[in-house]
Amino acid sequence: MIEITSTELRRNMGKYLELVVENKEQVLVRYRKKRVFSLTLEPIKGGRIEKAEKNDKYFEQPEVLQSILRGREDVKAGRVRKFTTVKDLWEGIQ
Repeated sequence: MIEITSTELRRNMGKYLELVVENKEQVLVRYRKKRVFSLTLEPIKGGRIEKAEKNDKYFEQPEVLQSILRGREDVKAGRVRKFTTVKDLWEGIQ
């Protein structure tokens, strides 16, 4: 574990990010002598952080999932409208 100041992080951010990535080293960043932040490597799945996906209960709700699936089916079936201007958008709403 390495502890640095926020100023040191700003000056050498690439260096410390590489330490975290290559060495799997934890870097602690002290900010204004009151707070400490931690730089750690998180696993990524499909361009998203796994941890964030697991904690998002909204998408686990059945009605939300059904709505998303219906929307995908609508797109595949061509039941969509494309708007090129704000005026077109408002005409479609009225």
